[in-house]
Amino acid sequence: MDNGKNLPVRLDLEELPGEATGVTSVLIGSRAMRDVHKLASQVAPSDAPVLLQGESGTGKELFARLIHVFSNRKEKPFIPVNCGVLKGELFADKFFGHEAGAFTGASRQQKGSFELAQDGTLFLDEVGEIPPANQADFLRVLEQRTFRRLGGERNLPFEARIVAATNRNLLEMVRDGRFRADLYYRLNVVPVFLPPLRLRKEDIPMLASHFIEHFSLRYHRPPIFLTPDTLRAFQDYAWPGNARELRNLIERLVLVNPGPAVEPDDLPLEFHHGPAPHADNDDLPESLLLDDVVRDAETRAIHRAFRIANGDKTRTAQLLGISPRTLRHKVQQWGLVLKQRRGQDA
Repeated sequence: MDNGKNLPVRLDLEELPGEATGVTSVLIGSRAMRDVHKLASQVAPSDAPVLLQGESGTGKELFARLIHVFSNRKEKPFIPVNCGVLKGELFADKFFGHEAGAFTGASRQQKGSFELAQDGTLFLDEVGEIPPANQADFLRVLEQRTFRRLGGERNLPFEARIVAATNRNLLEMVRDGRFRADLYYRLNVVPVFLPPLRLRKEDIPMLASHFIEHFSLRYHRPPIFLTPDTLRAFQDYAWPGNARELRNLIERLVLVNPGPAVEPDDLPLEFHHGPAPHADNDDLPESLLLDDVVRDAETRAIHRAFRIANGDKTRTAQLLGISPRTLRHKVQQWGLVLKQRRGQDA
């Protein structure tokens, strides 16, 4: 998707079974999000598992639905499961289902998520929260492509496409023994990183405008608008809750703001503490020459993104909103030294 003018694009999603968010569109504005969308659309027609990585509130479920809509399975079910609330027998029952009489209280047959997602997409939200005891059961289904309901006597086929999401560092969890390596590599066939809102602030006005329109229509309220000072406050804010936090704030403002204009004084307390200190605690360059300022800013951004990406250069490029080739050029241009992990190419 590229309109040739780098203009924001709204992709409307069809209503999907299990829709819980009430949001049925994806906004593509910044270069970083265009790259994410391009990758999602490239892998969607395949059946390869996709692992969506990003902080809470970056829109991982929305992009999972986008992958489903772009896939050959779009007419089949999209079944989201929050793995963070499932443990032990509850986990097994949710995914495998049960036969009548399988346990106390099982009065009738119940299909699990493996069966409900048949020929469609099974979305595993917070996949890093699957308890170690259940990871082996899940891996067995992925390997054998069959499962059996609790209390059942025959195997059933599993033919769903897996899209998983996490805000955890799964590779670090593998190294710590908290997540099975074989399951990780099964899920991480196509990794997709969704950058946080603070690293794509050019998207904030577009998203705010979209949410204002959405909630004004939902609640039958006159539209509000953000003054220039308020927009600057939005740009200075770190948005720890990402796009979800922005969405919730706009919903509140549509409902309770005293007038159509939203001033900085109308914003919550956290917006009045001033911009957060630089994460790397770097000083501004002493030189005012434009070349020096650009070099300093790009150098700091590259090093910071490289640290956030845990040394993964592809993810570093995604964070920066540039291609891996451009990243290599910048590294050479500024004479940077990025310590590589084994198997990575400079």
